[in-house]
Parts: sequence; structure tokens; C-alpha cells
Amino acid sequence: MSDNTKKFDKLKDLVDGWRKELNVPGTAIGISIGDETFTYGSGVTSTDNPLDVDDDTLFQIGSTTKTYTATAIMRLVEDGKLDLDAPVQKYLPKFRVQDEEVSRTVTVKHLITHSAGWSGDVFTDTGSNDDSLAEYVQQMAELPQLAPPDKVFSYNNSAFCTAGNIIEAVTGKVYETAIKDLVLEPLGLEHSFFFPRDLLTYRFVVGHRYDEEENAFTVMRPWAIPRSSNAAGGIVCHIKDYVAYGRFNLGDGSPLLSKETMKKMQSPHFSINQATGSMGLAWFIGDVGGTKTIQHGGNTIGQAAQLLLVPEHNFVFAMLTNAERGNPLITKAEKWALKEFLGLEDTEPESYDVPLEDLEQYAGLYSREMIDSELNVEDGQLIFNMKYTAGLPGMEPPPSPPAMPLAMCGEDEMIVTDGPLKDARMEFIRGDDGSIAYMRVGLRINPRVN
Repeated sequence: MSDNTKKFDKLKDLVDGWRKELNVPGTAIGISIGDETFTYGSGVTSTDNPLDVDDDTLFQIGSTTKTYTATAIMRLVEDGKLDLDAPVQKYLPKFRVQDEEVSRTVTVKHLITHSAGWSGDVFTDTGSNDDSLAEYVQQMAELPQLAPPDKVFSYNNSAFCTAGNIIEAVTGKVYETAIKDLVLEPLGLEHSFFFPRDLLTYRFVVGHRYDEEENAFTVMRPWAIPRSSNAAGGIVCHIKDYVAYGRFNLGDGSPLLSKETMKKMQSPHFSINQATGSMGLAWFIGDVGGTKTIQHGGNTIGQAAQLLLVPEHNFVFAMLTNAERGNPLITKAEKWALKEFLGLEDTEPESYDVPLEDLEQYAGLYSREMIDSELNVEDGQLIFNMKYTAGLPGMEPPPSPPAMPLAMCGEDEMIVTDGPLKDARMEFIRGDDGSIAYMRVGLRINPRVN
């Protein structure tokens, strides 16, 4: 038994314990290091209709799909059918957002680096027909601009939907067929799907929400995200395909892309912050303990996923869960794996006290689609209150979390010190006049209202 096998066996035991502790019904995990690959699944697919989870069970990977979309984009660039620096309107002449100048000048590259600047968390359900994505993009004409392109990083789902529509326009195929032809089939990912009709004969999980007061799980419905959002987060696969896709992205691009294109995708194109790092082409570029990492995660309706690569060590960490709050489990497993397999560990940010008058400049209301965030100074401490103002399509807004205390951990940076978002980082971004213009949390900018 190899040393890595022993470590993975230990990780399996830990994950099973953490899963129960953190109220996650089911999970699958994969590690690939050197020429060894390990996968494991445990728990149940559904608390209503339980089946055992194993490493053949299908999960939603959510926004990791964005990297597949970008891979298809770069295949089309290499084929001379797309230009990253060309305006979106070159390929989608009717493309519009609320700002006319942005509509004319925004480029394909802006779409896949989250630097377009418009309101991005829009999940309009435009039906299940083949024109659903085109209809979604047409309805983007009313999206307001939160910041100019290239000004401030802000995670943008609707930009990737637009990128998916460009793939349709260039290939003459619906997005899902184009991704199958350009990415899934060439990589041999035979258990990666978009449509429920394609996966119903396999074992798959459903999403869950856990109610602490009731000490009970609720199966979240609907199961699937709208078809119009598939380019931003629609892929469903098992952990073995997820790890295999990670291993492809550790390589030289063969058989899909050139070595130069792979390097371009995994190099910084747009700075985010010190904690997160930079944005590549769809990939987040960061480091742990001074060693470069490449990663993307995803959250859908009651499911959470993560894929992290450490090229220097030929290492893949992959994890899938069927819980709305699966991210704490993923974080614990990822930190353990990086430390035990690679000896890599991040230093935790240190918080510190500041004078009351310094805190008051951050107090106020910050708002974006679906969420209002209010910061108040109470008893010498800044308190974060978050209220959901809307839910995903077909769903009520989720319950708002309790008030959470904040502490300074850097210049214009804070950390949540307790509550459901404990250890989450937030930044405050200043406008040209030096005043606080945005709060960025969860990678999204929240413009200051007052």
C-alpha cells in the first residue's frame, strides 16, 4: 500500500465524519497525484429516497462548467473562428445591455474574465427550447452597469451565458451539442451531461437544505437550473469524470488545445485581490503557501463542487456535495489534502481592532440583485446583516442568515468572525473620490446605496 493510498484512506474517514457533523447527506471526493488517482463516494443521494452514493454517482458541478465553456471558446479561437479581443457584437449583432457604449465595446475576453461590469446574477428561465439561450441574451438588454469594463472584478454568470450564445452563433449548434463535440467527447468524458433526460438511467443526487431548528433536511426543487444558464453552470458528472477533466487541465492541452493556449488560460489576466489572486480565462489563479493553484468551484440548487489543481505537484483535488452548505465540508477536506499530500498550508488572516471612527466609514446599505447587505456599528463592532430579496427561478428567497460580526484584517479588508459565513473575506473598493463605492463579498461587487 502506497503512502498516498494511506493518506486517501485517512481522508475518506475524515470526510465521512465531517459530512455528518456538517449535515451533508452525500459527497464524492477525488485525488490525483503523480500517476495515482483515488475516488470515493459516501452518504445518500436523497434524504427522501435514499440510495448509496459511490464514485459513479452523478452530481451537478455548477460553475466549474464555465471552464468548459472557456475551453470551447479557445478551441474556436485556435481554429480562427473567434477573436478574444473582438466586440461581442461581431458575433451577436443584436447584443445589448443597458449601457449603449458597453454594448458596442465589450469584448469576448471581458465575458470569460468576469470583467464586463454589468449585473451578473440573473437566472431568467426562458424555457427548454433550443432558442432559450438566445432569448436569455436578448433579455439582457435591461441589465444595469455596476462598473465600467476592466474597472472592478465582479463574478458574472450572465457574461458566460453570452459566451455560450457566441459558441452557438459560431458553430451553428446549440450550446450543449457544441460542448459535447468540442470538449466532452474528445476528452472521453462519457458520464458528463446537461439534460435530465440523459442522466435519468444513472444514479444521481438531489440538492438539500438543512434546517437547524427542525433538525431536518429538505430536498430542494426544482432539481435543474434553467437551460439558459447551462453555459454558466449546467454540467452534471461523476467524480471520475471530474478528476479526469482536472488531469486534462494539468497537461499540455493535448488533444484539444496548444500548450501556448493552455498557458494563456492559466495565467493572470485580471487582478482580483491578495486573498483570491487573479482571473485567468475562466480559471481562478492563486497560491497556497507560495505555490501556484488553479481552481474553480460551483454552487447550484442545493449542491456544491470544487476542482483545484496544483501544477507544480501534478495534483488534482475534486469534491462534489449535495448540500446547499457543502462548502465548509469542501474547505476542510481541501485544506487537509493540501497539507497532508503536498505540505502546503495557508496562513490565516489576523484580525485587529480599529478606532470606532474608522469603522463608521464602512457602515451603510449595499445592494445588488437578490441581496441587500446592511452594515451597522453596534457596541464598537461592525455588524453585517444580509437579506435575500429574491430567490432562484421558481424558488422563494432563502432564509436570511443571522447578523454576523466583522473585523478588520487588512486595508479596506474585513473577515466574518462568527456565523454561517465565518472566515469569509470582504473588501471595500473606493471610487475616484476616495469614498467607499463597493463592498465585494462572494466575489460580487455590491454598490453602496447610502
